[in-house]
Amino acid sequence: MSVREVAAATGLSVATVSRALRDDPKVSAATRERVCVAAKKLGYSHNPYVGQMMSSLRRRHGGTFRGNMALVWKNVYPGLALDIRHQQVLDGIRARAADLGYSLNEFDLAANKPESLRRILVNRGIRGVLIFMPSFAGHKGRFRMNLDHFACVSTGWGLWLPRLDSVRVDYFEMLRLALHHTHRQFEKRIAVIWDFRTDQAAHNAARASFIVHHPAGPAIAGELFLSWRELSEASFAKVVRKHGVRCLLLGSSIQPPVWLEKYVPARNWVWFRDSGAVTHVGRIDPQNYLTGQWSVNLLASKIQMNDFGIPKHCQRVLVPPRWVPGR
Repeated sequence: MSVREVAAATGLSVATVSRALRDDPKVSAATRERVCVAAKKLGYSHNPYVGQMMSSLRRRHGGTFRGNMALVWKNVYPGLALDIRHQQVLDGIRARAADLGYSLNEFDLAANKPESLRRILVNRGIRGVLIFMPSFAGHKGRFRMNLDHFACVSTGWGLWLPRLDSVRVDYFEMLRLALHHTHRQFEKRIAVIWDFRTDQAAHNAARASFIVHHPAGPAIAGELFLSWRELSEASFAKVVRKHGVRCLLLGSSIQPPVWLEKYVPARNWVWFRDSGAVTHVGRIDPQNYLTGQWSVNLLASKIQMNDFGIPKHCQRVLVPPRWVPGR
């Protein structure tokens, strides 16, 4: 069964049928429906990559054609070097897309209007869109482009709307893992300083894990989960005196004040990022690079299944962190 036979059955041109099968927005919804009904009746199965490959060949790209993805991301630090966590996610995305044979088209969300961006994606034959809005600096975003004709995946916690299938760091497991590796040495004397600038659901997951797994029990654990923005030397000293805190878990964006080590020595800290040269108990690696790789894996599977548009029921893929012993 060929496109020509579908065209003959519908009374349309081959070009129109081909565009309709690609969900080209230039073809009316009624015509696309008419073509899809005829194709199904005739047993024609459309492979979206064939049309893209032929288009590429006609443009003399030859045998170098690969499937297309778009990475739409926003630099929350314009004019500055990228945050290392941000860069790790992007490196994972780029490497995995190359491994799977996809051509990755990158776009700055701040520099492209939604409709003009959509036209570019359609004209380039892009079928999958990966959206990365970093939440490390407290930014929450909304992606306003029509996504009906694209497979879509969100990376991280930064995209607020629309609700898409996503790949995220597992904050619940991060806190559980930290407590698991510290409670034998420090027993109930473990506190955490957390920066509440990421997604509220991420905060809830982290706090819930700390309260559930803390060896002192929920009531005391709630007093040991400290907000970075509300923390002062006087308030921290009070907590240390009351609960005898000997170990600190430090959220990934925390920059410890000089007075912190007066109360809990740096060798008893656990970091949720690379601690640099500081002697420490250990750190939790959130595996940002893996988050980028898994995001591409999920998007590739959605493209292959022709799973386009905003999903009715979103799936959340949580990337497991790992424990790295300290020095």
